[in-house]
Amino acid sequence: MSLRTYSKVRIRTLGILFIALMVAAVWLVVAVFNQAFTSFDNVSLPTDASGLQLPDRADVKVRGVIVGEVTKAVANPGGNGALLTLGIYPDQIKTIPANVTASILPKTLFGEKYVELNIPASASSQKLVAGDRITQTKLPIELENVLNDLYPLLKAVEPAQLNYTLSAMANALDGRGAELGQTLTALNTYLTRFNPQVPHLVEDLKKLATVSGVYADVVPQIAQTLRSSVVTGNTLVSHEAALRQLLQQTSLFADHTTTFLNTNGQNIIDLANVSAPQLALLRRYSSEFPCLAQGLADQVPMLSSAFRGFMLHIDLILLTHQPRGYAVKDKPIYGATNAPSCAGMPGHPIKAAPNVIDGVDDNNPGALGKGPGDVQRVATGYGLKSSNTSSGSVSGLDQLLWGASYAGGQP
Repeated sequence: MSLRTYSKVRIRTLGILFIALMVAAVWLVVAVFNQAFTSFDNVSLPTDASGLQLPDRADVKVRGVIVGEVTKAVANPGGNGALLTLGIYPDQIKTIPANVTASILPKTLFGEKYVELNIPASASSQKLVAGDRITQTKLPIELENVLNDLYPLLKAVEPAQLNYTLSAMANALDGRGAELGQTLTALNTYLTRFNPQVPHLVEDLKKLATVSGVYADVVPQIAQTLRSSVVTGNTLVSHEAALRQLLQQTSLFADHTTTFLNTNGQNIIDLANVSAPQLALLRRYSSEFPCLAQGLADQVPMLSSAFRGFMLHIDLILLTHQPRGYAVKDKPIYGATNAPSCAGMPGHPIKAAPNVIDGVDDNNPGALGKGPGDVQRVATGYGLKSSNTSSGSVSGLDQLLWGASYAGGQP
């Protein structure tokens, strides 16, 4: 073999050896990093969830001291929780009690997680050994759930904007702890008072829903009313001048009425007081007004016949027995107290009743009247009372009717 060939072989061998040494060095570094040459005593930890940000080879700590690492994490079938394998250093497992519990906690608020072994206050005398099963610590508030809920929000919000918001909140709350505490205390007082009213509020909300449904049903009618009110409003605007004049005239009339009432108010009161007796009398005999009006209406043909041809016509009837003249004893007595009567008017016939005037029979030719019993029947029908009879008194209306009938020769 020549020297030149030997040199080429030697250089290639050294190159291959160098590459092999580099690969071995890298593998050694990775093996040391992965603690391939470190022995562990493995224990298992079933958890509800491994949580976010739990890295491979996560630390296992006891009171802040690393005592091992998570060597394996396997999800349970069906996705219900996970099973973690914790590798504990052989020299550290002898210091951990058997009743230790474990929890998965973050190193920082948003940092990676690790497994914390919690030693209870009543630690067991027995020590943890390889193959043991550790239970998960029951925390009153699961921070992991909070972080799981915050995780989608943190992915949607940019860190710079979140930092700006948190900084602004910090600056706003800086030095205002006392005021914030007072505000929270006042809020607690209000909520304490408000809580007993919550059932009433719920009931009011239910009723509000019912009322809202009613309003929803009548919204078309309300809309129609509003549309109609627009037309009415436009009409009022178009007649604004006339409406203003009407209001002015109404105001002027009210002023005149006020002046009149202020001047004559007492006179009106006095007139009402004076008219009370007359109104009472008219009210008492008001039932006679219809028959009086009917009687007057029935006299219209007779009056028309008497005044026909614009001349007064009088029919004279000669009496076979001339009546005697009126005497003092025949004077009517006014101020009658008898009940109203329509006797002699249409639909109200006079009931005949034989009577004697001054102890003389009606058939006596000297009786007052034109025929037997006429005068007495008139007196009986209208309640006329002579001064020497026992009949009732006669009212003013009865006297008027009786006098007119007798003067005209009609009973």
